Amino acid sequence: MVRNKKLKDYFNLGMRKLKHRKGFGVHSPFAFAIITEVIEEKLSYYAYRTMQSIYTKQAPTSYKVACLLHRLANRFQCRTIVQVACDGGFTMLPILLADSRNRVTTVANEALQKETEKRLNLLHIKRESYAFLDDLSQLEEGKKYDMIVINDNPFNQADAEAAAEELVAWTLDHMHEETLIFVKGIKPRQRMELFWDRLCDRDEISITMDLYDHGLGLVKQNFFKQHYIVAF
Repeated sequence: MVRNKKLKDYFNLGMRKLKHRKGFGVHSPFAFAIITEVIEEKLSYYAYRTMQSIYTKQAPTSYKVACLLHRLANRFQCRTIVQVACDGGFTMLPILLADSRNRVTTVANEALQKETEKRLNLLHIKRESYAFLDDLSQLEEGKKYDMIVINDNPFNQADAEAAAEELVAWTLDHMHEETLIFVKGIKPRQRMELFWDRLCDRDEISITMDLYDHGLGLVKQNFFKQHYIVAF
């Protein structure tokens, strides 16, 4: 059964790459540039070599996704970033390596804080580049971020629908007119599927891109609402 599911996923991903590669069918110049020049970018960045030894098969974030986060933070010049649910520094690292001026705030318990700090220290990431919070309520109310990275939903999991709506409301409250939103785990039956669906429904999010396992939302003023499936 597991083997059949893996074969099905592999087939679906292959068909997706055939149908949606290289920005085919995308008429927006802005969206086309993001797909071809950032998401599908094949050139190597200076930080890739530093990152390679960190992203093993056991890492919660893959090397491929880490490279994408690095390119996105670099392209959109994301200086202020908030991460919902820390993963030990694997999501923070590529963003911090994009520019020494970037600052990441993340929610983490004491054990995760120590693990993250140890990992980032090994790569000489300055401590002032990141900050830890015990929960989202400690964030400054209404503070806007250039980039919002959502790895999990910290709200009431007893009611999935209510939790998704609460996280959407929180996201809208902390974004500005050029915010980039990155969501992990959006496939059917994955933990962030419901949140992603609700986020895509919001008119405030101008452009949404389904990257198979991950979702990318862009807030662009005066843009018509657009949704794309992207081969990644």
